[in-house]
Amino acid sequence: MPPWLKVILFLVGIVITTWGFTGFLVVNNIISGGLPGLCLLLFQKLGWDPSVSQWAIGIPIFIIAWFTLGGTQTMSSLAGSLLLPAAIWLSFQIPQIQVICEQPILASIAGGFIIGIGLGLIFKTNASVGGFSLLARVIAKYWNFPVSRTLLFTDSLVILVAGSFFGIEAAILAILSVAAMTKAIDIVLTGLGRAKAVNIITDKQAEMREMLTNKLNSGATEVDVRGAYKGAEKTMFYCVIPVTKVAKLRRNILYIDPNAFTVINDASEVLGYGFEGYS
Repeated sequence: MPPWLKVILFLVGIVITTWGFTGFLVVNNIISGGLPGLCLLLFQKLGWDPSVSQWAIGIPIFIIAWFTLGGTQTMSSLAGSLLLPAAIWLSFQIPQIQVICEQPILASIAGGFIIGIGLGLIFKTNASVGGFSLLARVIAKYWNFPVSRTLLFTDSLVILVAGSFFGIEAAILAILSVAAMTKAIDIVLTGLGRAKAVNIITDKQAEMREMLTNKLNSGATEVDVRGAYKGAEKTMFYCVIPVTKVAKLRRNILYIDPNAFTVINDASEVLGYGFEGYS
């Protein structure tokens, strides 16, 4: 990916994340996970400006990470740690962009999803917004505790505190927001799963090869396999096809070999000839 495109995606990600945060969560008093969720909690309980509290907490975390993890591992978080709180502060100066959706459930899902799209774009440029993710990496280095579990713990802690202060409804809305955000990040980073990975184990080697390569116009990997129960020699084909060809594939497999053993899985990201290029 060219550097100029990375800069554009990063800035667009910052803007989208800010929009989801201020336009959906803040105005509806909805808590989310991580450092932004903690800042929302402080905003609702103490009236602290979310952008200021993000700076106040995020910058010390960044400094600790800088000295413990090294500049190479933390530099990618510097711009996000500074620009996201700045964008949030700026959004509070433009009231007309803040009121978008006042229905709490819709706002929590939409806000979380929009934030996830923004964060996904940021992550796609190999950058981040710092916060608890840096703290999790510090903990992983010194206490050998997995980063994913630390993030799960911090998200859960913020949600539990929100529930204790504002009731079970606030906790449920926070969970919806985090779930939508996580799904949106996955979609941006790995796509919508528009391809299927297919394994076919069959006795009809030649016919199945002909069908895959000519009728479906698909590449395939062919492997000789042996059944564990009877020791029968068979052939396994592995291929990745677009979702639009799955129905045609099923019909042809049924016609060629009704006894073929077939497994079809989602392929969240496919790189290489015939699909996306490496970037």
